[in-house]
Amino acid sequence: MQKSVLTEIVRSLNKKEVRDLQKWLQSPAHNQRQDVVALFEYLVKMSSKPEGSYEKEAAWTAVFPKLPYDDAYMRQVMYFLLKAIEEYLVFTDFKLDEVQYQVALMRTFRRRKLEKSYRQALRTGREMIEGQAFRDKHYLLHKFFIEQDYSQQANVVQNASANLQETADSLERWFIAEKLQNAHAMLAHQKVYKTARYDQGMLPAVLEYIEQNKLFGEPAIAAQYYAYKTITHPEEVQYFNSLEALILEKSDEIFTKAETRDLYLTALNYCAVKVNQGALEFCRKALKFYRSGVEKGFLLENNQITRYTFGNAVASAVKIGEFEWAEQFIERFQHHLDEKERNSIVNFNLSRVYCEKGEYDKAQDLLTQFEYDDMLFNIIAKTMLLKIYYEKDSLDAFESLLESMRTYLQRKEALDPARKTAFKNMISLMKKLLHLNIYSKTQREKFHESVTKTTPLAEREWLLKQIE
Repeated sequence: MQKSVLTEIVRSLNKKEVRDLQKWLQSPAHNQRQDVVALFEYLVKMSSKPEGSYEKEAAWTAVFPKLPYDDAYMRQVMYFLLKAIEEYLVFTDFKLDEVQYQVALMRTFRRRKLEKSYRQALRTGREMIEGQAFRDKHYLLHKFFIEQDYSQQANVVQNASANLQETADSLERWFIAEKLQNAHAMLAHQKVYKTARYDQGMLPAVLEYIEQNKLFGEPAIAAQYYAYKTITHPEEVQYFNSLEALILEKSDEIFTKAETRDLYLTALNYCAVKVNQGALEFCRKALKFYRSGVEKGFLLENNQITRYTFGNAVASAVKIGEFEWAEQFIERFQHHLDEKERNSIVNFNLSRVYCEKGEYDKAQDLLTQFEYDDMLFNIIAKTMLLKIYYEKDSLDAFESLLESMRTYLQRKEALDPARKTAFKNMISLMKKLLHLNIYSKTQREKFHESVTKTTPLAEREWLLKQIE
């Protein structure tokens, strides 16, 4: 029983849902069996205990204390409870979507040929649609559902004007927004899983149709169009600029949190690529997204920020010398980090700030206190120590750590190949730096050329700074 669907669902319920379900099960309209109520009370009571605590025999004793165990009957009670809970969950989810609820009401009145009631429900539905703040793809889909139902009402409302064009337009705009978002998701997935292959179908025709008919006034279409073009045409900055303006000016007003999060991540990934290409001005753009995204909750999940998002925000700031911004960010938003790793992540990112500020002793103290279980964090920490050793003229320690890091990278087969190559190239150039005659113009120029042309490469700016 402990691994059943029923117990999994009961464990997922919050306190309000438990209270509502207790009322739901007591209603004869939803349940007429007292044993179902008793089983629910028992499962709720046991939900705070380890998962293995759910045993059918124990549950039977709690529900039927005077009867011998009957497995077939117990399964029947469990089945009725599961169905009752499922009906409650579907009902509450459906009721949360007010427009969908209104469409169902319209459909009911249409089938019953209740003309006056239908007109009232239609008017209410249209007012709901236009009154809602969001202008995302769900807005377009709801609009289509209402217009589609109205187009089928000829038997209810005599002499009503046909709204077939409105229905077609609503369906078309929803399909375009959905198609673009799906294409965007495919691209994102392919960046992680290189072997994934997708057929984009009629996407080229959809993109051409958007451009010919200038559908950029529809926010759901415009946002997904600019997001897709930002990924596929990174050299054409105007697409990113349009996406940036739409996100920062309007996204929290017209899109759901989940959709806004996806748009933020697209913009941040674009900024990261540009920064890696040497366009450091995109660090400032990234900082806007990080601060806005955390303050408004778009970059948070369950009110928590990931160690990577937190670290990327700090890294963007220190790259352009925004040390005060970085320290304020750490101070203001550290409470959003997972409590178990908060201390490590805060100290790790503070060491980044101190390292770039030239406060090497402070940075070194923090870096040597912790061993991170994250592979990438370990590599970044070792890289910071390399820079500190070089700046402090601790060249023996510098050379020893270079060799240690080279071995570490060799062993880490799971590390992204591009990242691994970037750090391997960095180690190779740091070794050359160690033996470089800084007073030789020829050697400096040759080293400068190597740093400039080597791709991918971590710490390019720091390496160039050493020969300036």
